Amino acid sequence: RRTPKISEYRPLSGIKIMLDPGHMPTATGATGPLGTREMDANYAIAIAAKARLERAGATILMTRSDPLHEVPLVDRPKQAVERGADIFVSLHNNALPDGENPFGKPRGFSVFYYHPQSLELGRAVHEAYRGRIKLGDEGLRWGNLLVSRQSAMPAILVENAYMMFPDQEALLNDAAFREEIAKALVEGLEKFLRSARRKP
Repeated sequence: RRTPKISEYRPLSGIKIMLDPGHMPTATGATGPLGTREMDANYAIAIAAKARLERAGATILMTRSDPLHEVPLVDRPKQAVERGADIFVSLHNNALPDGENPFGKPRGFSVFYYHPQSLELGRAVHEAYRGRIKLGDEGLRWGNLLVSRQSAMPAILVENAYMMFPDQEALLNDAAFREEIAKALVEGLEKFLRSARRKP
């Protein structure tokens, strides 16, 4: 896809961003010790991000436009292509497999990319999270994940926090924390777009 026209002063203006709240009722994702389902946490983050991104001028598309919407995994990047998205952001929250030490390293957020053209997007969003989200930084990482692998535009998958830790689960249920995530996404996306605008 070609780089869209990017405003110097309001870089998100007119940019179509596909937000993908991960999981759905038949695949709810992780469940926290307080009973929070990942699909619900992902959707709440997406709604907060949608409002703030729209205020910054972006046009927001949602793969899962209703909390109970069923959207097969392969249809998510397909939607982004069919609906003309310029950027794809999949929103998730993390868990650990059985047997892994939960205290072996700082646990918190991570940003995944697949294609080389998505690296700068991932880097910009990761840096914004480092500045705003007061959780462990698990880094910017390459990952062979379907939604980012099959996307035709710059695409990332963000793990915002860990469902399995009660303190992080409580944060995900706090509107103020979700607003900080939304702010980080706006800052990261604006930085990426400004950088893309400067490239010949």
